[in-house]
Amino acid sequence: MGRGRGMGGPPQGLGREGGAPTKCVCPQCGYEATKERGTPCRSMKCPKCGVQLVGA
Repeated sequence: MGRGRGMGGPPQGLGREGGAPTKCVCPQCGYEATKERGTPCRSMKCPKCGVQLVGA
């Protein structure tokens, strides 16, 4: 215990292998935008339909 290794899952912070999302996607129409570091996807809105984007 206490060695910082978590529960045996993939390491965090290494792209799609368990880290942060690499793109933001509209759950309604499928629009995709490049994820900007430091900006949560949920703070962005789809320019096509105005729905809040989600990380993918």
